[in-house]
Amino acid sequence: MAPTGTCRLYRPDPTRVGATEQWRWAQASATTTADSVVVTVTGEIDASNCAELAGYVERHVGVAGTLVLDLSAVAFFATTGLACLRRIDLCCDRIRWTLVPSPAVRRVLRACHAQDLPQATSVAAAVRRLGHLSESHVAELVAAQA
Repeated sequence: MAPTGTCRLYRPDPTRVGATEQWRWAQASATTTADSVVVTVTGEIDASNCAELAGYVERHVGVAGTLVLDLSAVAFFATTGLACLRRIDLCCDRIRWTLVPSPAVRRVLRACHAQDLPQATSVAAAVRRLGHLSESHVAELVAAQA
């Protein structure tokens, strides 16, 4: 059964694209190249910040044809974060996206039987999986994340 619901589509403010935001114990930043965006999240995702994270990703989906959500540096991921990922999945119905989970995120995905979300082992693997980018763009995105 297809997911139902609504999702806001933002017209991104060019001055805010890529701006780093921090909410309690988590921080997010975005790197854009060509038609892709990599959103990198660090820290802890829980009920206090999962809505902000989803909003941040939604604002960046408007500038991208592909999205990589890099959660590889997330140390703690509460089950409320799964609702955030489902919301992001719903908003990414018009673009291709991939998740790069940390061990903490993988544990929750496995426990909640949510392994149907698109996943990759690294940002480079995710960008390659999404296709259409040249190796120079892949190298540019990976270098920007370092």
